[in-house]
Amino acid sequence: MGADLNRREFLRNALYASLAGGTALGLTWPTRALAACGAVAMPRTLVNLMLYGGIDSRFVFMPSPGHPNTSYLDKLWAARENLYTTAYPDYASMFGAEYGLVADPLGGPEFGIHNSCGWLRDEFNAGRMAIVANSFCSRNRRHDQSQLNANVGEPDYDALYYDRDGWGGRLVEQLGADSTTVELSHEISVFGHGTVIGERLKQVVHAQDTRDIALPNVNPAWHVADRRNVLIRALKSYYEARGSELKTQTASPFNIFFQHNRAFREFGDAIEARLESCGPLPPELAGLDLYSHHFERQCRNLYDICLAPDILNLRTVSMRYDGWDTHNNQYQRITRNLQDVFGAAGGLATAMQQIEGLPAAGPPAREQLVVFVSSDFGRQLRANGDRGTDHGRGIYSILAGHGVNGGVYGDMFPDREALPDGNGRIPLETSGADIQGLTSTERILAAACEWMQPGSAAQVFPGAGNAAIEAPGLLDSLLAA
Repeated sequence: MGADLNRREFLRNALYASLAGGTALGLTWPTRALAACGAVAMPRTLVNLMLYGGIDSRFVFMPSPGHPNTSYLDKLWAARENLYTTAYPDYASMFGAEYGLVADPLGGPEFGIHNSCGWLRDEFNAGRMAIVANSFCSRNRRHDQSQLNANVGEPDYDALYYDRDGWGGRLVEQLGADSTTVELSHEISVFGHGTVIGERLKQVVHAQDTRDIALPNVNPAWHVADRRNVLIRALKSYYEARGSELKTQTASPFNIFFQHNRAFREFGDAIEARLESCGPLPPELAGLDLYSHHFERQCRNLYDICLAPDILNLRTVSMRYDGWDTHNNQYQRITRNLQDVFGAAGGLATAMQQIEGLPAAGPPAREQLVVFVSSDFGRQLRANGDRGTDHGRGIYSILAGHGVNGGVYGDMFPDREALPDGNGRIPLETSGADIQGLTSTERILAAACEWMQPGSAAQVFPGAGNAAIEAPGLLDSLLAA
């Protein structure tokens, strides 16, 4: 106990001393950073969850057997029947076994959400989930370009050039110089890139493993002569002594290394101390067992960063789940992925349940989070010969959170898909036909930016006012004020 207190006292004093003289890399942390676990103010925070590979949105959401257009249902069933591994005799039998019926609070027709998405269905029934049908984040069907377009927030961007700003980076710049995007996956997405060339990551924190984010410190549980302890003591002593000498030598090319070390150590120690004071992960998260261990860790990280939003200056979050390119055997692959992400016992459900119970100095943390879910592109309407679906364009975008006015925005199952188009072809009977993208994600994300901070959308998405939208005013009430 005494050793722990002495160590924390040392870290606290070291942090305060650095704050008095300014910190390296432009990073600053409040003087309460090392306070014991307790109620902290959680700001409005936008979580961007990118589903890499192109999700088949139409598999997730299907029309009720009571849909008024029976011709549409017949054609839809003929187009997609072989995606299901069970040989159902008809559409109604399939729907009863695979989907849960929900009612649109905005007055649209009833429809089904796949049983693998229990958390999504619960959120929709609670009025906390919006589905923007017929949306698009890209004009093409290439993974690399479409993923870049989604993260940049420009569907018409046609250069495969990654050294540029992302929409999350532009947003945090509008929210303040200290605001950050926190990346929870294994690599930093273009989503968080800032606008300044050469300083794209200035307002990004990479938290791939929040429980191992700090530079190593001497471990009192190890023997004093343990090789790791000896090395850590030697390095810390060297950086402290040499760093003090270099503080006045601002022109020295080595100075930056010592600035980095000091900033990283102070920041990591602050996070580590906060998490230690809050205790271990809840058993539900510690024992989370998903197909994707990568997504497991991201969900644990999401919980952890909600314990330390003040230290992180948290405002936007980046997450990802790979593996949605379902050209063959789609049913097994997509249901597995959907259960991981959206299942009643999946990653988001488990993380959000635990975040819900966190103490807060202001609105509860769970109520301050909005999750935006998108993908590179959608899939084609008709199944292919390998029981899968090929690349399409249009998708159903999802927004979930207490700040969302739940319901369906746009026509989920438009009659035009079952009618001849300008070339005389019926989309549901034509290979290559996809969900028609009518609403640009620029419109959706501009609304999310306004929820984060009124007036920010014009800077983050300057072209949103002229971007495509299915109907004028469609998204005016998408998010609460």
